[in-house]
Amino acid sequence: MGLLLIVVAGVGAYYYGQEVHKQNIAYEKKVAKAEKAKELAYSSRKTSDIDGAKKLIVELHDKDKTSLSKSMTQLINYLADIDKVSKAVAKEHENITEDGIKEAEKELELLNASYEKTDKEKLMKQLDADKQVLAERKKEAEQVAKMKDELANQKLIALTFDDGPNPVTTPQLLKTLSAANVPATFFALGEEAKAYPNIIKEEADKGNEVASHTWDHKDLVTLSAEQQKEEIESANQLVNQITGKNVTFFRPPYGSYNKSVLSQTNLSAVNWSVDTNDWRYRTSAPVVQNVSTYAHDGAIILMHDIHQWSVDAVPQIIQNLKAQGYTFVTVSTLLAVRDGGMKPQQVYFGR
Repeated sequence: MGLLLIVVAGVGAYYYGQEVHKQNIAYEKKVAKAEKAKELAYSSRKTSDIDGAKKLIVELHDKDKTSLSKSMTQLINYLADIDKVSKAVAKEHENITEDGIKEAEKELELLNASYEKTDKEKLMKQLDADKQVLAERKKEAEQVAKMKDELANQKLIALTFDDGPNPVTTPQLLKTLSAANVPATFFALGEEAKAYPNIIKEEADKGNEVASHTWDHKDLVTLSAEQQKEEIESANQLVNQITGKNVTFFRPPYGSYNKSVLSQTNLSAVNWSVDTNDWRYRTSAPVVQNVSTYAHDGAIILMHDIHQWSVDAVPQIIQNLKAQGYTFVTVSTLLAVRDGGMKPQQVYFGR
């Protein structure tokens, strides 16, 4: 009888041990699953993954629960700090100032954990880029101030040329401008810039200003808001890409614009104050005459570098205007001196 009890007790202990072993294995799997969920939450940073990890952790024994819960709390704190600093940098980036950068740098000091290192480096790069922007703005402001002093008492005029480049006439015009040491502003069509990028680059390399005249000369006010934006931005981006500049204005075809056109981008619009009507003619004489008749201090003159007679008129126009004491400048220089520069979503005509 005693032997039987011993056997029964042994069998019971065996099965109990097996059950405990199974429970331990099952629990270890739960811990491993919770650990894996925690790692996923750290990696993805998704709210759904964080909540999922929390649900798994709450089912663990106190010791494991405490450890993993502490880790999850730390993650939430990390993400809160990263979000706070990211917002501070984003706010600073919207309106770049020295004070804004200093405030963002103070916030950046919050990120000192190894987990936050990559985020901190990324945000520091943004601040460094904004510092460079600020430095360039200061430099530009100094140059504008210098220009204003140098040009304050001079008669200024800006020659502008639309619809190019043309592979025959535009290179002729560039030679004329270079020989006379006269800068001009070219308003190129995107489709023509795409066809002749080397001419666009030459225009800029020779000291001229190159902006866009939209992609293919559609009347912007007849288009949808989405089409307006595409017409303006596609050409602007291509021209800037070719020239390596960051010109922030364009000329609307036909000078046609409305509130919707101006609101589609952060660019400024530039029209003109003297229209040579060169497209109406087939000889250069009336083009020269129109400029001579209507030229005035602060004028923006409209011409087209796609017409041979217009290009042929330029040497005489330059000679006449120089004789009258005019100084030739680009559109941006003219508007910087006369109007303090251009503001986004505004239209300018010169004077």
